[in-house]
Amino acid sequence: MVRILLPRGGDYGTTMAIVDGTGVKKDFKIAVDRDAVLRRLQMNPSGYGSSGKVQELVEKTMELGYRIIEPAAACKTLGIARCGDSGVSFRDTAFTVASSDIADLLRSCRKTTVMAATIGKGLTLETGNLMTQKRMTEAIILDAFGSEAVEAVVNLMCGTLREAAVHEKMTLTRRFSPGYGDWKLPAQRGIIRELGAHRIGIRVNENFILIPEKSITAIMGWK
Repeated sequence: MVRILLPRGGDYGTTMAIVDGTGVKKDFKIAVDRDAVLRRLQMNPSGYGSSGKVQELVEKTMELGYRIIEPAAACKTLGIARCGDSGVSFRDTAFTVASSDIADLLRSCRKTTVMAATIGKGLTLETGNLMTQKRMTEAIILDAFGSEAVEAVVNLMCGTLREAAVHEKMTLTRRFSPGYGDWKLPAQRGIIRELGAHRIGIRVNENFILIPEKSITAIMGWK
């Protein structure tokens, strides 16, 4: 199992600390790109400061988001046993991937890292509360912030994996998640089981959707 680097408490992703052998990290901070939030809201970041009220509302809602989120991550690196035309099997586990897209992704790889990330359930609950109170603009901003926040967790994981790959004189493939290409959503259940992602509060519902809502699973190859 590769040991993943994630941020120490107050450094917002700039200083890294090594995760222990459990493959799980909780209680770390992330930095969310405000411009990315604005783009998700279909707002032009370059004209953002022209409306003082909008700026104040976005800043206030993002501050609320930072107080609510609970970033957590899990990952596991597996050796590749066989990469066929329509799927991949791995060493020392019953976990498999049935997808020609993933087979193509991992064709020249020696190993792969499976990962899951979440920001917890609090933000989704608060978004629902705001909607109930008819505070729709704040709810939309908070939802956009949450989407970018969980992306920030995954991007941090990918960045630290790339650092580890450089150390091993290897490179990584792009990230790929269930629900894209021919990798079907039911694959979520196997990933969550393999990672023991219940340890960071992630489960899969009957429709194979991740709970909490602001959660992501993904795979990357090492070559």
